[in-house]
Amino acid sequence: MPLILKERSTTLFEVIVATVIFALVMAGMVSIFVAGKRHIFHARERMTGSEMGKLFVEPLQLAVRQDTWDTSANALNMGTTYCDSSGSSQNPICPSVATQRNVNNITYSAQYEISGVSGTDLRRAKVRINWTEFSP
Repeated sequence: MPLILKERSTTLFEVIVATVIFALVMAGMVSIFVAGKRHIFHARERMTGSEMGKLFVEPLQLAVRQDTWDTSANALNMGTTYCDSSGSSQNPICPSVATQRNVNNITYSAQYEISGVSGTDLRRAKVRINWTEFSP
């Protein structure tokens, strides 16, 4: 007696279920790539911000010289100092310090804070860099 094999084809329901499963898997993979891209942009902006901090501190380093050091009228007076784009501040170094830079259409701005080290004549300069994150 010969064996008769039933030929079975895929049904429309099976095709729809397979398409839905494939779509869910692809949506998950796309979200992983979008999150990775967002993380790369964030890391790039943080790295650029740290480099901008170095750039903004350089003029303060130039103000620290032994021949011109005067603690009463120096650019490194203690207290929080802000320098805006017009240079109007109580800090005399502000007109010579650029406090905003544009890199890749992102504006990085600096805020300086000068504080003293207790028991010494030393100064500690902190620069806070602010920017608005790009959201892809």
